[in-house]
Amino acid sequence: MSALLLPNEIVSMSAQAAQRLVEAGDGDAALLYLALLDRGGEAEAARKRLGWEQARLDRAWQRLVSLNLAEERAKQPAAQSPEAELKPPDYSQKDLADALEREPEFQGLYQEVERIISRPLTDHDLKSLYTIYDYLALPTEVILLLAGYVARRVRRQKNNPGQRPRMPQIQKEAFRWKRLGLDSVERAEAYLRGQEVVDRREWTILSIIGVTTPRAAVEKERDYIERWVGMGMSDELIALAYERTVYQKREMNWPYMNRILESWYKAGYATVEQVRAEDRPPKRSRSGEKKPASREPENYQPSAERIRKNADWLDQFLKEQEKDR
Repeated sequence: MSALLLPNEIVSMSAQAAQRLVEAGDGDAALLYLALLDRGGEAEAARKRLGWEQARLDRAWQRLVSLNLAEERAKQPAAQSPEAELKPPDYSQKDLADALEREPEFQGLYQEVERIISRPLTDHDLKSLYTIYDYLALPTEVILLLAGYVARRVRRQKNNPGQRPRMPQIQKEAFRWKRLGLDSVERAEAYLRGQEVVDRREWTILSIIGVTTPRAAVEKERDYIERWVGMGMSDELIALAYERTVYQKREMNWPYMNRILESWYKAGYATVEQVRAEDRPPKRSRSGEKKPASREPENYQPSAERIRKNADWLDQFLKEQEKDR
């Protein structure tokens, strides 16, 4: 017999919210939204209920903001580094030697990672790998996907098929994956599929914003591009947002352009025609500042008709005041 769900045990949401979450296809955002409903909208209570780290909560919360299902929160003070925040143990040489001797799974991982990075691992490299394997406790299959991803990204960024990734780069990405909750093969593969889509569009978007020499995006650029691709922004909409950014700022400004695209996403604009019909850009003065839409010129003179109506209204008002005395 199925359990009876009493009225006070049911958490409900609007059909509109459910539709947005389903269309977004973001599992973490949906989980966070349910946890917030269950915990009265308290972010910290929801985070503890889900057992998430702060970075994963922040990412899912920002997704809810982009879906217009949550409001912006005050930024949490950033830790110096993920490694410093989590404080991994300082493994000794004996710890590492014992792991290689007594843990066949780690020994196989060690050999595969050497193959991926195309060189023998140093003692320091081995320590980094064991930190990922033992402390972060990522599954072996996920670590191999991670190492392969970092190797491809480094070679792509350097435009050099022979470029060898370094273990500190792999360890840094492993901490990021842990914070994002990419701790299963299914989640890691879904993430990598999304990254492939971003890879295919990265140079096109860079060229739209005025980059003329082919290159890979730097980290901050990549973060913004990933957001825009995730929002489903077409090249045409990105080009229009770039035009408006340069018009207002007289140069490329990533945060400003991102705000434009996020506002279009929240408004549901999917085409350039919709934007041009419904979201006209503010006028800019010669000094570059926006002109208030309804401000009257300083030498404005009211018409005789307007003066007469104001005088009649004032007379009526004074009469009403006399009656009340």
